[in-house]
Amino acid sequence: MLRPLTCLLATLLAAALPSRAPAQEAASAPYTADWESLNRHHAAPWFEEAKFGIFIHWGVYSVPAFCDTSTYSEWYWHWLDTNSHGGKVRQFHERVYGKAFPYQRFAEQFRAELFDPQQWAEIFRRSGARYVVLTSKHHDGFALWPSKHASDARAHAWNAQETGPKRDLVGELGTAVRAAGLKYGLYYSFLEWRNPIYQESIPRYVERVMFPQVKELITRYQPDIFWPDGEWEHPETTWRAKELLAWIFNAQPGVTVNDRWGKDLRARSGDYYTTEYGSGGAGAESLRRPFEECRGIGHSFAFNRAEGYELYMERDACVRELVSIVARGGTLLLDIGPAADGTIPLIMVDRLLAIGRWLDVNGEAIYGTTRSPFRRAPWGAATRKENTLYLHLYAWPKDRQLALPSLKTPIAKAAFLHDPERTALPVKYVKGAQTIDLSDALPGEHVHVLRLDLASQLSVDEAFRPRADGTLVLEAQHGETFGKNLRLEASSDAGTELALADGPLALAPKNLGTWNQPESGIAWSPVRLDPGRSYRVELVYALKHGTEGAQLELALGDRTHELTLSASTGEAWHTYATLELGTLAAGDLADAVRLTAKRIPGEGAVNLRALILRPAR
Repeated sequence: MLRPLTCLLATLLAAALPSRAPAQEAASAPYTADWESLNRHHAAPWFEEAKFGIFIHWGVYSVPAFCDTSTYSEWYWHWLDTNSHGGKVRQFHERVYGKAFPYQRFAEQFRAELFDPQQWAEIFRRSGARYVVLTSKHHDGFALWPSKHASDARAHAWNAQETGPKRDLVGELGTAVRAAGLKYGLYYSFLEWRNPIYQESIPRYVERVMFPQVKELITRYQPDIFWPDGEWEHPETTWRAKELLAWIFNAQPGVTVNDRWGKDLRARSGDYYTTEYGSGGAGAESLRRPFEECRGIGHSFAFNRAEGYELYMERDACVRELVSIVARGGTLLLDIGPAADGTIPLIMVDRLLAIGRWLDVNGEAIYGTTRSPFRRAPWGAATRKENTLYLHLYAWPKDRQLALPSLKTPIAKAAFLHDPERTALPVKYVKGAQTIDLSDALPGEHVHVLRLDLASQLSVDEAFRPRADGTLVLEAQHGETFGKNLRLEASSDAGTELALADGPLALAPKNLGTWNQPESGIAWSPVRLDPGRSYRVELVYALKHGTEGAQLELALGDRTHELTLSASTGEAWHTYATLELGTLAAGDLADAVRLTAKRIPGEGAVNLRALILRPAR
């Protein structure tokens, strides 16, 4: 996978891209090695319909299958060489295999003796995934197909046909996956550790190893997706990316490629953009091409034997992750890490089959849908197909009443997908909001999906509204950022629970981070504030000790207030607390809230989770 550290956000150059057009195959003229020509290529139609794919990290690193649980085990060789994470991998390696045991010898032990490609393909089919992407070669350079270039470059057997399994793993899996009715993609790493040619001359490596291997993969296996990675060390000119892309598009016009073609090119190139564990895509869901989120069921992409049960997502969480990504307009590429013997760990199989069972019932709310029309969905998430809305309920309303104040179009019928009779549920107006009565309905499994057939064209009012007690909660994940470097980050904690008069509110474990540039900030609009009314202002935030003193400007409508963050919350950036900043009045034009950093004396202003405005009594 990509660097195990959180990816830096790519600089957005959306204006340089063509307007998003319907997916198409090759243009009539051949593609040439320039971005104007290459940007005529778009993702294949099936890709935007699919919404769910399976990623597979499997190779020599699957033999030791070990690393610190904060990172990725496919980087084992690198952790061994660099003695990273307090020497955890090196200590393990020397204790189990011995100081003199080189990484290369793991190839002999990577035998895949229980690998059954038809069994894998059947699991993937039953998961509801529509495509599969296999790591044909990771950063260690070991090829899962009969690549003579991999072995020649290192002067010893370094592909799965010549050593270890002595099989064409890429070819066998591709045949089985396609027979199961799924699309097939191939991951390929540009960089290679310990490759003598790579170490001596990157241009010579590109010419003698990379180009021949990529062309062999495209010609021999004709993948539906080509998924490069390991591009971050060099610009696209070093990799000769435009030349390679032009060749790929002309050789196989129907192929779909990602955005990993050179340093700083993510979210700027390719048919779709990639994010990883919620980072690295520079807000790709707001751009004009599809985006794909990749992540593991545990934390590591390749199998890590050190990961305990608690590090794997529960079944509910797996389904919600899929729903959340699709509701944001994306596709989930969910990773599994098979064992070296070719078996898929049963906990991973269990999670895939749980997703599949849910999709058997609720698939129409995922496949072929578009992003949620709602900026916020307190009940969970939403997807859409023209005048049909799908509300994905993460929790059953305690009062069994689901209010939809943002939805202005009348609901013609509301019914649960898990109800085989599709019984129409009562819809009434309560305080001006369409409200669905769930009193006689039964919950489904994992995520409960309500299908709403609308009476006419969709109309949504996305204003931020106070809760029943008048408190306005503005989460960072729902605002619009401005300025440089700011990004939405997924935190490692469980989130924050707010005590409100009408009941507790759980905030998502997401925050606005890398807030290190003055005149950058976040805004929420439109909001429903009462002009002239006073509000008690609170921040849910994290502030590392030693970085205190940031000055922020809070604008409530046309009235501004200066705030100073003088209290840290801990020794790191992930300890969250609630800070009351006083009572402030809203201006006459109280339709927007804006928070701007004016002075940042430390490495960052603050990690912001939410801004809360409580009516002053």
